[in-house]
Amino acid sequence: MSETFQDPAKEGASRLLHEVLLFNDSLKHSLCRELEINETDFDALQHLTFGTPLTPSELAAKLRVSTAATTALIDRLSARGRVVRTPNPADRRSILIRPSTGTVELVVAAMRPLFDASSESMNNISAHEQQIVTSYLEHVLAAIHCRIDTLAAAATAKRGTQL
Repeated sequence: MSETFQDPAKEGASRLLHEVLLFNDSLKHSLCRELEINETDFDALQHLTFGTPLTPSELAAKLRVSTAATTALIDRLSARGRVVRTPNPADRRSILIRPSTGTVELVVAAMRPLFDASSESMNNISAHEQQIVTSYLEHVLAAIHCRIDTLAAAATAKRGTQL
């Protein structure tokens, strides 16, 4: 049974958010084909390109995969020249993973049409409307993070009872 809303504006926003989430998967799949990488590698490159350099453990946590799988991913991306390993200045026993310059250019170029279209849309609305959109997206992002954390905690608890 589907939930219905009393306010058509809320229904429209929820429907559109649902479509954004659905089509995000299709977009990611298409970008992976264009970049000739798998989706986990793409996720890693997004974290590295649009974030800060990460230790292998930090990258594993962001991707929610094992450290062994992350080591294989880093080796694969390094062999293709997509990432570089550098010493971690905060911990001499550790390394940081960074995207190569060419990778940053490649990922940004692949994402540029989406960034440009989003920026253009925001530039065509008032400052007040921009604040409303930003607030809505902040709430959606917080809800997504909360749901991820809730599901992760439930999975951990479930594994603990199965031991």
